[in-house]
Amino acid sequence: MRRAQLDSPIPSGDKAQGETAGTVALKQAGRRSASMAAEGGASATRHWRAIGTDALPTLLLALPLIWLVVLPLVILLVCAFRPTGFLLDPGFTTDHIVTAWTDPDLWRLFARTLHFALGSSLFALLIGTGLAWLVERTDIRGAGLVRALMILPMAMPPFIMAIAWTILLSPRTGIVNLALVEVFGLSAPPLDIYTMTGLIFVEGLPLAPSAFLILVPAFRKIDAALEEAALMSGAGSLQMLRRVVLPLLLPALAGAAIYLLIVSLVVFDIPGAIGHPVGIVLVSTHVYDLLHHAPTGLPEYGQVSAIAIIIAAALVALCLLYQRLMRAAGRFVTVTGKTSRHRVIPLGRGRLVAELAIAAFVLVAVVAPILAIIWASLLPYQMAFSLEALKQITLANHIAFLSDPAIGKTLGNSLVIAIVASCAVTLLCLLIGWVVVRTKAPGRQIIDILAFMPLAFPGVLIATALIYVYLSVPLLRIYGTIWIIAVAHTTVYLSYGSRAINAAMYQLHADLEEAARMAGAAWFTTLRRVVAPLLVPALAAVWIWVFAHSLRELGSALLLQGRDNATLPTLLFAYWTQGQPAKTAAVAVWFVFGLVLLLAIAHLLQSLAARRTST
Repeated sequence: MRRAQLDSPIPSGDKAQGETAGTVALKQAGRRSASMAAEGGASATRHWRAIGTDALPTLLLALPLIWLVVLPLVILLVCAFRPTGFLLDPGFTTDHIVTAWTDPDLWRLFARTLHFALGSSLFALLIGTGLAWLVERTDIRGAGLVRALMILPMAMPPFIMAIAWTILLSPRTGIVNLALVEVFGLSAPPLDIYTMTGLIFVEGLPLAPSAFLILVPAFRKIDAALEEAALMSGAGSLQMLRRVVLPLLLPALAGAAIYLLIVSLVVFDIPGAIGHPVGIVLVSTHVYDLLHHAPTGLPEYGQVSAIAIIIAAALVALCLLYQRLMRAAGRFVTVTGKTSRHRVIPLGRGRLVAELAIAAFVLVAVVAPILAIIWASLLPYQMAFSLEALKQITLANHIAFLSDPAIGKTLGNSLVIAIVASCAVTLLCLLIGWVVVRTKAPGRQIIDILAFMPLAFPGVLIATALIYVYLSVPLLRIYGTIWIIAVAHTTVYLSYGSRAINAAMYQLHADLEEAARMAGAAWFTTLRRVVAPLLVPALAAVWIWVFAHSLRELGSALLLQGRDNATLPTLLFAYWTQGQPAKTAAVAVWFVFGLVLLLAIAHLLQSLAARRTST
């Protein structure tokens, strides 16, 4: 039948040509095949051209990421096998590695550090989860105010938080202890901040808001239809919470726990201010001692490198696990395409208790530390609140602080470092987000991994690696300058900025970018004129976040400090270690005031940027 159709005569007008319908069909098919082949070739050409175009920003990112992340870590690894621990010295040895793995004192140090990290992480996670649940799922009053108040503990640098609680709970001179002894007639102060429990308590307070901010979106993303279905099936509120909410929340909980653990394992500020003076040595303070107070009088670069390798391996494993869990958290979200209001759990008489608990946290995490440093800054020495103490109030500490010639220089250094680091991180993260989220360039996964790796190498380890780099590369003479601290802060905060920009990039629809490409715009033009304006709120948030954290960062700045690159946090640390608590408190007051003002400006800028973007 098919053959008869193909061989049937063509209309009479074309019979003179002696062609059949089959011949015409075959010629048309041939032309279509040729056209499809041409289109396929053009499509393949466009594909490879697109890949080649996308590869350009990848190549632009490769050099700074290799320089910032890969090179310091490679040199750190090599130095672990040098006899002196210095890169340019000849020889090869495994003594440092063997010592690190076999020294029982080091393993006790690791166990003590793990104890501190687990305790503070669990403490912060419990508080953050409870606060997130109360704000998002219950009928407490003033939920918006509570969300705003959760940001305030971040305005308190951890080192200043440690100083404040030392002023409050020091066994001999703590304000609270002196008051308790006087009021209750106690023979000895009942509280002691210089313990592992004190360290965990002070570290957990500023970490709790981080857990809160991680878990609030997780609570919001849980589909209310699942909860309603569970309730309609006869499940009670507790059963629904245990069988529906908690399993959906588990990846986010695990991710938050691992993030808090990573941060706590190598934090320097609080262990350096509270634990180190009384002999509670953790990994971060031990590294500081090996570089600045080694028994031989010379920096123990080899031992530091070996310890850094062990810590880095553990942190990399935790970071990979964290990344996997956060991806799992995204998969545990149910999307229905409909907006629905979550079921609000009425607390009844328990609402007042919940609100008092929130108020207590704000009091302990924000109000009490701020009042402590203000009170200490107005007195010649630490005193409990009394009429006699009120007579001793003076502004001498503030005057001494403001008249100190070192203030202007350290403040200028801190501002320059913060501006350079925030600009560098914001620009790099914009390019990283574009490459990772919007392109199919080869190597984009490697770019994403390199941007995420600094999370596993906090300030103390990165500063150590940078010492090796810039002492080993004579062409780049930035060791002992503010620029090496700016490089350290850029590296430290790169992972935080890249996660934020990547998340914002995922939320942007690609239609406008496709339209720009079809109009002939190059990748840089599209990025500058289409993507960047839409990302203004996220970019502003990252810039301000890095700026604020760079201003308050102590660990890397302290290790990289020279005669001319001291920052405001290192000056604060010097005042504290030199036994000047009142002057330290005066510096802390102005520092916290500046950071709170910065956060207020940041909130205003983000609101204006969001309005501009929405319009």
